[in-house]
Amino acid sequence: MDNKIIIVGLITLIIFLSGCIQSDASKIDGLSTSINLHLKNGDGYFNNASYDTNKFLYDAALSNCDNATSEFNQARTFASQGVTYATNSNDTVYINYMQYVLDEIDAKINATSELKTAIPYLINNDTINANNHLGNANGFMNKATDFNSQREAIVKQNPGKFK
Repeated sequence: MDNKIIIVGLITLIIFLSGCIQSDASKIDGLSTSINLHLKNGDGYFNNASYDTNKFLYDAALSNCDNATSEFNQARTFASQGVTYATNSNDTVYINYMQYVLDEIDAKINATSELKTAIPYLINNDTINANNHLGNANGFMNKATDFNSQREAIVKQNPGKFK
């Protein structure tokens, strides 16, 4: 009788623990909502900063740059966790996908930094340096778009892995 109780107890414990354990893939799926939310917010702030810069609203532009940087950094924190989960899964699809996410975020952080650097030059009418940094910002955003396209291609090629 004691053996039956022990066996039932062990089976119950195993079932309970298996429900508590998440795979690395499910952890990545869980992070994607947070990453996408912070990317969306960061993109909005960056676009507002660009708009404000074009309208000579430099204080507002700088504030929006700060907000964009904060959002992109939060997305980067989650994406770094995702890279760790992907690496632990040893699944090259997830590894490549998460690396593209991280690369996209880094490009957006760099673009925001370049825009923020350009604003004081604009304030001082130093158009040569301002345009140099604005060009760099555009270049980084173009790279971010390329990384986004590459990760979307991975999703299309592997629909069973992404929800």
